[in-house]
Amino acid sequence: MDFRILGPIEAVRAGRPVRLAGPQQRSVLAALLLARGRMVSVDRLVRLLWAERPPATARTQLRKRISGLRASLGADRIRSWRDGYALRVAPGELDLDRFLDEVRRADLLLRAGRAAEASDALTAGLGWWRGPALADGTDELTDAEAPQLEEARLAAVEQRVAARLALCHHPQVVGELVTLVRRHPYRERLRGQLMLALHHSGRTADGLGVYRDWRAELSAQLAIEPGRELRDLHRALLSGDVPC
Repeated sequence: MDFRILGPIEAVRAGRPVRLAGPQQRSVLAALLLARGRMVSVDRLVRLLWAERPPATARTQLRKRISGLRASLGADRIRSWRDGYALRVAPGELDLDRFLDEVRRADLLLRAGRAAEASDALTAGLGWWRGPALADGTDELTDAEAPQLEEARLAAVEQRVAARLALCHHPQVVGELVTLVRRHPYRERLRGQLMLALHHSGRTADGLGVYRDWRAELSAQLAIEPGRELRDLHRALLSGDVPC
């Protein structure tokens, strides 16, 4: 079985999609998958389906969703207790776990100075993403669970850029970083990476401009300065003491 939550919520058996009846059933499946075999309480599942205003029949409807999943996935997949449910997930069946395995492998490779292999591992991990996580679940599920998944994705993107910078592939990552900074303006690590890439591409003035514009924006909007790491990088660019 192949379970997918890094994009639309799907289950695939032998290359064929398993029928999942609507966003509520998909959301129950996703919540059970995220628990990695641990019990998810009935109360939590009800909140993920109806937030703070469940209908009087919420528990009955939830049991129907569970029954539908058992019919689609196999009766032995889901265990039930009085207060909750758990889904059996074998190693390697969930796309999120495959993604995280590659991220952990890349971290070890980077620590060992094997940046090219780390970049490849991160590219493989990010390849499991098919769009926004939990894309077709309920709003309640997406609000509760998607932000931390998106944070993990962005951290992996930043780590892949770091690996490519360690390989001195600076001109090749400038365009990607410009797009990433535009989409995620408050992630200072991306701004720092863009400053480095521009500097080592012979565009130090542009790199300093990235800092200048960000500092002005922070001052106008929040009356604060950029973080310490970005300030230190700015001073290094001014002095020219920035290793590849």
